[in-house]
Amino acid sequence: MTTRSVSTTSGDTEGYSVSTFRLRRRTPGTFVLVPFPKGGRSIRCQGQLEAAAAVILANCPTVMSIQEQPLKIQYAWRETSSGPVIQLLAQNNPARPPAPWRCSYIVPDFLVQSSDGTTRLIEVKPFDKLHKPDVQRKLSVARRFAEQNGWSFLIVTERELRRGSLLGNLRLLSRYRRLVAETSLLETMSAFVAQQPTSLADVCAHFLSPDRGQDVRAAILHLVATGHLDLDLHFEPISDSTRLHPGGSILWEPFDSVWKPSGSRTVEPFASFANSVLINSPSST
Repeated sequence: MTTRSVSTTSGDTEGYSVSTFRLRRRTPGTFVLVPFPKGGRSIRCQGQLEAAAAVILANCPTVMSIQEQPLKIQYAWRETSSGPVIQLLAQNNPARPPAPWRCSYIVPDFLVQSSDGTTRLIEVKPFDKLHKPDVQRKLSVARRFAEQNGWSFLIVTERELRRGSLLGNLRLLSRYRRLVAETSLLETMSAFVAQQPTSLADVCAHFLSPDRGQDVRAAILHLVATGHLDLDLHFEPISDSTRLHPGGSILWEPFDSVWKPSGSRTVEPFASFANSVLINSPSST
């Protein structure tokens, strides 16, 4: 399937900062809330796959802001003998192209801004749906809209989300974020690790006492969950041999190492859409 380009009109992105979560069809009460401590709120996700991506985004130290269902991208398309032709439609243009054009819109999953100024538009999809023509068309729309605005575009599937130990470790640490522990113990532990990175088992052994028991390990994981201590989350599950480091010494992000731009698993399926150019008008789903 090939997609032919028509013309391109740059849209006004200032109107895209307001969340359009209400635009998504959903059954009331089916969304999943994922805490985003840095943003002082929870992220509303439509299903467990989006929630898994949100867990990683919300805990990434380089992510500054996350908008779920951030904008409505309107487009028109029509079928031809050589494949669909797609146009991006201007948000502020009420005119609809004549038949045989069909109008529609998409609402991407996440718009993420990082500390280096990079903006990323992210779509989360089940891997087994990527081959479907309607999914390819919609992802092509999102990709070209991102390119038009100077953003990176990523497609993330369960294969990327479940690769390695990152997601499992973050979910484990989330259980300890709100732990109430002795302030003096937390401060002493942080100072101890600051002197020399050491294993979780060694820190436990150093601070273990009959009256503390399992509280020591829980306190360590609380310090990691709140950023006062660091560890490598990517390559293996947290264990006694895991090395602890002072907070802020390990900066990680999934974008280049785990989630490659344009979707590490979706470059081939969308090769035929590489030349699609999109233009700009209202829509219907």
